Amino acid sequence: MKINSITINNFQSYYEEQTIEFGDGLNLVIGNGGKGKSKLFNAFYWVLFGKIYVTSEGWCTTDDLYLSSHKALHKFEYINKKALFDAKIDGKVDCYVQLDLTDDRGRNYIIERQASAIRQPVQEWGKPESWNVSPSSLKVTYDIATGTKSDNGIMAESIIADLFPEGIRGYIWFQGESLDSLIDFRKKQNLKDAVRHISYYPYYEKLTSIISKSKTKIESQESKKLKEANKQNSEIRSLLLKIDFLRGRIQTEEDNKKKYENNIAQIEIALADDETKMQGLAGFSKLIKDYDDCEKEIIRINNQLTEIDNNQRSLLPSLWILRGIEKLVEQSKEIISSHVEVETAVPERKYIDEPSRTKLEEILNKDHQCFVCGSPVDEAHPHAVEWIMNRLRMQEEYYKELDDYRNNMEFSKQFNMFVGKIQDYPDFVLRSLRGIDKQFQDTEEEMDRLIAKRRKYLGKKSELDKQIESIKQKYGVDPHREASSVPTLTSNIRASRGNLEKQKKLLESCKSAINDYKRQQEIAERELNGMGANNTGTITQVAETEWKHISTFLEDVCRTVQEKARKELLHKIEDRANQFYEKFTEHDKGYKGRVEIDEDYSITFDGGLNTSHEDRKKMSIINALLALNQEAIGTYYPFISDAPTSSFDPSTTHKYLMGIKDIFGQSIIMTKDVEVGSDKYEDLYNQGNVSRIFQLESQIYCADSKEPEIWEVSTVVKELK
Repeated sequence: MKINSITINNFQSYYEEQTIEFGDGLNLVIGNGGKGKSKLFNAFYWVLFGKIYVTSEGWCTTDDLYLSSHKALHKFEYINKKALFDAKIDGKVDCYVQLDLTDDRGRNYIIERQASAIRQPVQEWGKPESWNVSPSSLKVTYDIATGTKSDNGIMAESIIADLFPEGIRGYIWFQGESLDSLIDFRKKQNLKDAVRHISYYPYYEKLTSIISKSKTKIESQESKKLKEANKQNSEIRSLLLKIDFLRGRIQTEEDNKKKYENNIAQIEIALADDETKMQGLAGFSKLIKDYDDCEKEIIRINNQLTEIDNNQRSLLPSLWILRGIEKLVEQSKEIISSHVEVETAVPERKYIDEPSRTKLEEILNKDHQCFVCGSPVDEAHPHAVEWIMNRLRMQEEYYKELDDYRNNMEFSKQFNMFVGKIQDYPDFVLRSLRGIDKQFQDTEEEMDRLIAKRRKYLGKKSELDKQIESIKQKYGVDPHREASSVPTLTSNIRASRGNLEKQKKLLESCKSAINDYKRQQEIAERELNGMGANNTGTITQVAETEWKHISTFLEDVCRTVQEKARKELLHKIEDRANQFYEKFTEHDKGYKGRVEIDEDYSITFDGGLNTSHEDRKKMSIINALLALNQEAIGTYYPFISDAPTSSFDPSTTHKYLMGIKDIFGQSIIMTKDVEVGSDKYEDLYNQGNVSRIFQLESQIYCADSKEPEIWEVSTVVKELK
């Protein structure tokens, strides 16, 4: 099978119609994060299965986005936002993806899924009520003898199911992030299921099943005809009834055996999941505590830095503004001292108290002569009047000063208290001025110390984040989030082990019963055959008896061949996987180990390997399974993967891509791990089996002028080869 092209129109980040044509061998799609690689993978998945990947939700059908993704994505949001933004009221935006492919028989298929959105009369274009989105519709057009035919709906889905069987989809098309869930080396059932889905081994199982069913029908016919032919012989009839009864019991116990085996398999899977989680959680209590302690310490340091910063903003500026005013402060001390002297001085006595004010006024206004010497004091003697007036004025000023002094005594007390305070302030300011530089330096040193300490804890937290992420990838569990589930897991493991032991006992009892019933059946059949062998004429033979013997022989042979083929297949997978792994790691001088697959489907996983080595081994097994499937039954599927090398270094990525180009008839790899223009890129470019290279670029635009901070990206496909 070969994918010829994919056409994308207004789907996710792909604005308007763009067509990508693919060739044989490796088709490489290069793009950094956010350029549209995952959206291209979504386009493949949507056109075939109607699903897109929603972060934290997984694969969701676009028709059920509200339900599937818990409103993580609105129904209209898988349609290109630029196309939606440009649409007028009542305008229609068409979204479709079209896949052109050719099957192994040379028949051409055009698979198209489309949907549309009509703009509603609502002001905000980005609201759910702004769009009426149609359900997606599927159409498959394909070649027939008389031309072409188109099917829709269920018939179209049936054609896709025939082209891409559900059991194989996860292995030929997958994202690098789903590698852990695709094949978990610690679960035997995973490899067993993989073998059943994507190898020629199921043919042996089907053949064995057909022979077993045929044998059952032959035995039923044999019993029926023997009873009819020997109905007069009670002994023979009794033996036949006994054989029928034993066959029925055997069949019942075989059904029970399958039930118990299935129960055991399911329990083992659940138990393996829980034990794997426990492995990820056990011993990580210290890791979780360290992580929490790191976060608390970072918060504490940030609070300290905030407090220091606030102090700098409020206190230091008020001190720094005083720098250079030492002389002014000294002058203020002198002013305060002189002010104190003035405020504490008693008014100077400036005159003699006699004569009194009353007497002087009598001389001036009544007697008009001095009462001592009798000298006249009138207009004819102005100098005498002036002397008395001056004397009165001096007396008035004195008494006014004296009154003011007396009246201000209480204020003077308060003023003296105030002066006592401000007398010390200049000295305080002078001391503060001398300490400003040192205080600022001490503050800066403390901030530097705290920032360095925070940097250390941030580094430690980053390392802890990596450890936690490693645990997530390796064990499928978040030790921080699921630490509280340890008691539940412990209880589940205990219950599963108890149930597993119970089911195993029931299975052993069932096997024992089957063996016992078969032994009794063999005895009864020997007795029945003995009657015929004695030539007594008491038993009539039927042709079905010989057919039964032949079918039993064929069943035994088929089971033997099936078991031999199973073991050989596992050895082939192991050998081929190691060939791929060796090729993917030939540049790696460190410890690499081997892939070892046991006959019970268990995979020996080398300890101490990093995530990159683990992923390479997983990819090696997947590639081995697909390659053997292609060789055995001649069914070739295109291999499509998004970010399969996300855990690889550049050299490993290069070796992987160099290997992939020769493994599959066609592969489409989306990656960010190849730098255009580098030596490794040039090497890939010049390889004959690298048929196409594309680079995803982005055009950035503002989706809404009212919210200019919201930017959207439209992907543009550029063909490099």
